[in-house]
Amino acid sequence: MKLFETMRLDNGEIRRFQYHTVRLGQACIRLEFSFSQRKWEEYVETIKSKYPQGVFRLKVEVDKAGQLSHVLKPLTEKNKFTAKLKESDATCSKEYVINKTTERQHLAHNHHTDLILLYSETGKILEFDIGNIMIKENGQYYTPSYEEDFLLGCMRQSLIDEHKLFIKDYNKDELIKKLQSNKVQIYLLNSLREVAEVSIYI
Repeated sequence: MKLFETMRLDNGEIRRFQYHTVRLGQACIRLEFSFSQRKWEEYVETIKSKYPQGVFRLKVEVDKAGQLSHVLKPLTEKNKFTAKLKESDATCSKEYVINKTTERQHLAHNHHTDLILLYSETGKILEFDIGNIMIKENGQYYTPSYEEDFLLGCMRQSLIDEHKLFIKDYNKDELIKKLQSNKVQIYLLNSLREVAEVSIYI
């Protein structure tokens, strides 16, 4: 098992890099991985210097011994996604839910839609398989409260820190009704796509 961060390398710059650094460092502490922030920063800086132009998907992995590796691919344009609702796996170990590990079985799906939107046993809306959810209602933007029940996203946290995104829980049945009556709009948040529209297949 490895930990990883997926970042948007945009003309030699990575927005929210400090958020990624903090999240990875915290995950390494929790899972007892070796981690050198200096080595991490130097590694990413070297990649940035080699790609001063273009937009890329940069995935950097770290293993238990602290060794770094990466995959870099051009980022294709996509700002609209489809999703279906799926109940989260209550038996999944919390370490896989709250840390960004390469063990992603709990997020697997058949890809009849681009994404899945997970909800808990009690019906609480949680997250998408590749990012957090943002719900627009009455001109405000909301995201679920964190109770160690999903992965904290860097884009999500940056919007909260900028006072553009607020905490509010939604129940699955409530959300469906509001979608059917066009009272809410749904968005995907992640550092790669930043903000993207999502159509929920009910």
